[in-house]
Amino acid sequence: MALLYPNLSAAVADIAPPAWRGSAIGIYRFWRDLGYAIGALGLGLAASLTGAAEAAYWFVAISMFVSGSLPFWLGEETHPRLNPAHAG
Repeated sequence: MALLYPNLSAAVADIAPPAWRGSAIGIYRFWRDLGYAIGALGLGLAASLTGAAEAAYWFVAISMFVSGSLPFWLGEETHPRLNPAHAG
């Protein structure tokens, strides 16, 4: 985790305009930290409602698929080599 979080924060800071960078990192950290609470509640509910620990694993798998799919479909490429419109 010590290697992961600085990289994610750096990616957010890299994409955000300089004047908005502090707010972007704050918003990113808010949603990341909220995910801990929602994830714990979701895992507990999935296991409790089904009576099987395997449901918690399926909850995580589906959550990861959805959280990865949203940026893929709704996000915009900002690397200048891959999207020349953002060069500059």
